[in-house]
Amino acid sequence: MAHTLTKIGAPVGIRNGQSMMTNSTSDLNAITDLLDRIPVANGGSAEIGGIWATERTALIDEVTAQIVTFQTTNKMPTIDGVIDRGGRTLQLMNQLASEPLPGTISATVVDAPGNEEQGPVGVWVVDVNLMAGLKPIQPMPVSADYVRKLVRVDNCSIKWFGVVIPRDCTGISSIPHINFTPTPAQGGYYDNTYDSFGGWGKLWEDYTSVIGGQMTAAGVEEILVIPFYQNSQTLDLGNFMSTWKDVIVAVVTAALDSFNPYLLRKSYEFDKIVSSSFSNGYVAHMTFNQKADGAAAATNLIIDLDGQAGGSTWTPSNGVIYRNRAVPGNVNPVGNVWYVGGRWGSKFPPIYGGNLNTHAASRNHLLYHGLFLFG
Repeated sequence: MAHTLTKIGAPVGIRNGQSMMTNSTSDLNAITDLLDRIPVANGGSAEIGGIWATERTALIDEVTAQIVTFQTTNKMPTIDGVIDRGGRTLQLMNQLASEPLPGTISATVVDAPGNEEQGPVGVWVVDVNLMAGLKPIQPMPVSADYVRKLVRVDNCSIKWFGVVIPRDCTGISSIPHINFTPTPAQGGYYDNTYDSFGGWGKLWEDYTSVIGGQMTAAGVEEILVIPFYQNSQTLDLGNFMSTWKDVIVAVVTAALDSFNPYLLRKSYEFDKIVSSSFSNGYVAHMTFNQKADGAAAATNLIIDLDGQAGGSTWTPSNGVIYRNRAVPGNVNPVGNVWYVGGRWGSKFPPIYGGNLNTHAASRNHLLYHGLFLFG
């Protein structure tokens, strides 16, 4: 008996050859994987599986036919070509399936802390017309409409991911924007509660809204992916360094299917990324860029939000670097480094009730500028 149970979010197949079920991409992938772990003698495709149609309609027809074969072979009371959530067919398939191969990456959308979906919302960002030069910068209001998801990943060193999807996203041409948070312990998030994500909800809430809001408002074709790494992983992100492409595909596919199951015909695909970080999040960010398999070559744009406050001197050639320090001369930016120290204008403090932390403000307002101009 299998110990890892396959679950689906909605029915799969065509009921009685007439009624089309939801057939989300993630559910279809889960069922084809499950069928490929069941022997042919038991109605599965283990000896002949692994080659399924890539075109959606053809794949649904193939899966439906195999479901009928499974139900017929096992003399089930109902032979209708559909697998229902918690139904007898899925239960028996799980009983007859062998364990998946060790290390198989899988991603599942789970209930998020707080409100999962959010938007449209107002977002305060820096006025892009005031960034160059020495004059004070001021906020300007923009709008963002997005959906947020919390995704759990199995067989990856990083278990939890936040995903922000612009509500007008098509899922086809959008590239991943990978954001690295500062060391979680700075906000009171500790490794002993990581497995359950208990107590980490505010980190998810803050970064999906602040980073995701600016990304969405900038109008770029990106999907935000935040790997919530443990404190102990700051200098070593584990097997995420070698499997990150497969992980991102699984995470975004699951999130998009949860958002709109009709967006994708197959798994999400990408070949380029954008990456960003705030404060000492640059440590994990730089480690990923420099050491993860193929990450540097895939990166179109790097954005560093006041990483110098955490000790960063990293200025990659494809980077946009923001430093909350005084301009070192009469020219700003200096190369690809933008200076905002001492330039936070009079309209920013009222946003915070008069108590402006300019380091935190760098995270809250500057990403929009980088994406609006260079994203």
